[in-house]
Amino acid sequence: MPSLEQVCKRLFSDQSWFIKAVIGALLMVIPVAHFLAFGYLYAMVEQGRRGEEPDLPEWGDWGRLFKNGLAAFVIFLVLGVLPMLFAWLLVWPLHFLNYGAFIYLPLVPAVMLAGPLTVAGIYQYQKNEEFADAFRLVVLGAMLRSTKSYFWVPTFALIGFLVAGYPLMTFTVFVGLAASWTYYSVSYRFVEDSRKGRVRT
Repeated sequence: MPSLEQVCKRLFSDQSWFIKAVIGALLMVIPVAHFLAFGYLYAMVEQGRRGEEPDLPEWGDWGRLFKNGLAAFVIFLVLGVLPMLFAWLLVWPLHFLNYGAFIYLPLVPAVMLAGPLTVAGIYQYQKNEEFADAFRLVVLGAMLRSTKSYFWVPTFALIGFLVAGYPLMTFTVFVGLAASWTYYSVSYRFVEDSRKGRVRT
């Protein structure tokens, strides 16, 4: 199983990675154009699902990026953003109880699962390009259970990276999502290969 460090080294070994990331960061802050950035992230998940080497692809085929980005963004909203909003609604009444930082405990599972769950949904969607596949909670739950040991450190690393890089927020978000979503998809593919007896060393 490739480590997060190995995936990041492979992704950012390309001399043009910074320019590619800047393009993604700029697109993320422009309404409607942000679908192109999500289409790029969708392509990175697809690389992992197909078992290809992690790479920052060239920008291009804008129509396909937009179409796939729209699908990826919908899945991100449902599986990533909505659970965190729901958890925040649970936290809000606790502000009146004066329990300090403990009131944020309901947010922890939602924050930790947002990334892996979103990528699991996109991973399943890509097989037939059907939204029904992206939201099969039983299948997604099985994927998370089978790969949970791989996700704790990368997810904490992503959170730390986002906090440390707050002044460069959109750039930090794009780079963080590119690295983490690629890692999650590689992990899902690794588990699939393990079960089929064709793990690559």
